[in-house]
Amino acid sequence: MQKILAQQLDSEFSITDKSRTTRAELLAHALSLSKQLPDKFFAVNLCQDRYLFTVAFLAVILNKQINLLPPNQTPRVIDDLLLNYEQSYCIVDSPTGFSGEHFFVTKDRFNNEGFEPPPVDIDQIISISFTSGSTGKPKAIKKTWREFQQGAQLALNRFGLQEKQLAMVSTVPPQHMYGLETSLFWPFFSSLFIDSSRPFFPLDIRQTIQSSDRPCMLISTPMHLKACCRTSTSWPSVDMILSSTAPMSYALAVQVEHCFRAPLFEIFGSTETLSYASRRLTKNEKWQPYQGINVSLQNNNFIVKGGHLNQAIQLDDQFHIDANGQFTVLGRSTDLIKVAGKRTSLPELNRIINAIAGIDDAVFFQNGTDRVSAFVVTQLSKKDILDELKQSIDEVFLPRPLYRVKLLPRNTMGKITHSKLEQLIKEFNIVRNH
Repeated sequence: MQKILAQQLDSEFSITDKSRTTRAELLAHALSLSKQLPDKFFAVNLCQDRYLFTVAFLAVILNKQINLLPPNQTPRVIDDLLLNYEQSYCIVDSPTGFSGEHFFVTKDRFNNEGFEPPPVDIDQIISISFTSGSTGKPKAIKKTWREFQQGAQLALNRFGLQEKQLAMVSTVPPQHMYGLETSLFWPFFSSLFIDSSRPFFPLDIRQTIQSSDRPCMLISTPMHLKACCRTSTSWPSVDMILSSTAPMSYALAVQVEHCFRAPLFEIFGSTETLSYASRRLTKNEKWQPYQGINVSLQNNNFIVKGGHLNQAIQLDDQFHIDANGQFTVLGRSTDLIKVAGKRTSLPELNRIINAIAGIDDAVFFQNGTDRVSAFVVTQLSKKDILDELKQSIDEVFLPRPLYRVKLLPRNTMGKITHSKLEQLIKEFNIVRNH
C-alpha cells in the first residue's frame, strides 16, 4: 500500500482548521486500525468525517475485507445490507439507530508508529457500491483498486491536477462514487489534499473556503451550486469547480463561474463506469472522453470501453457522437418519450423548466402514454410557467396538469429516486395509464 500511495509520504493528505495529517500518518492510522477490526467479511462504511472514512476504507482493504458503500443511510437500507451480506458490520464515527454490530472509529484508536504495510492485490475487490435507484432498484457494483487508480490517473491528466496543491472542499458524501473517486482516489495519486469536513449548506461551503489558508477546489453538484448562486453573499474565489450527478444548464454554468470567479468543469460517468468524460459547458457543450476511452454504438446499444475499464460496459444513456468521438447526451433509454408522434427526453424537459427564473425546483414525469406532467416548487403562477415553456418546447410536451409542491424529495446528491417519485405521484392520486 505504501508504494501505491507514495507521492511524498511527508506531504499533506488531510487538513482541518485545527490540524494537518500527512500521507505517512494516513497509512500508519489505517494499518493500526486494520488490526482492531472485527473478524468479518464486509464493512458498511458510514463514517461522516472524510478523513475517518478514508482511514476506515484503507483499513478494511488491509484486513482483506470489502467496503460496502450504501446509496443512502436510511435505517431500512442499512438493515437490508446487513441482512443480505452475511458476516457484515458497520463502521461509524457517530452513534446510529441501525441494528447489527457497530465498530466506532475515533482518532484515539490510531498510532503513528513505524509500519510496513502488507502487500495488497490491486485486482482484489475492495468495494461494493450501489446505484442511487433514480431509475429503479439499486444495483451492486464491485470495484478493484486497479480500476480506481487507473480512472483517477486519467481524470487527473485531463485536468492537469497531478502536481497541483489544492485543498479539495467537497459537498459530496464519500460513500457516493463521485465522492469516492474525487476525494479519495484523486488525492491518492496526486499532490491534492482533502478538507475533511463535509459542508452542505451555502453558508457552510462559503465558511470552509474562506477559512482555508490554501487555494481550494470545490467539488459539488448542480443542486448545491444553484443554491450557492441564489444567496446574496459574495463568494470567495476558488481555483476550480467540479460538478457531476446531473448535466448543468448553460445559464447556471455561466452564473457559477461568475459567482466563484473560476472555471466550472463537469465530469460524466456512472457508478458502473466511474467518470470517463468531461466538459466545460461555457466553452463547449460536447463531452470529451478521457484519453483511451471510446464511446460507440454497437448493435443498437451504446457502449464505453478502454482506459480504466477492463471490459466494455453497455450504457443506459443515448448519445449523439461526432466524428471526433465527442458526444452529447440525449438521455437514458427510459427517459426518451414520445407524445403525438414527437420525441424528446425527460432530462431535456427538466433542464428547460429549471432554467426559468422563479422556478426553485421542478421535475417532469410521464403521466400515462399520452401526456406529461410536472411537479414544481415556485411562487410563479401556472400561466406564467406555461407561457415561458411555450418559448422553448413543443406544445404537446407542456405539463398537463402542473402540480405545485413545497419541496421535491431529492437526496443529498440532488437526485430524485424512482421510488420517491412514484410515492409523490401516489400522494396526488394521479392516475397513470400504463
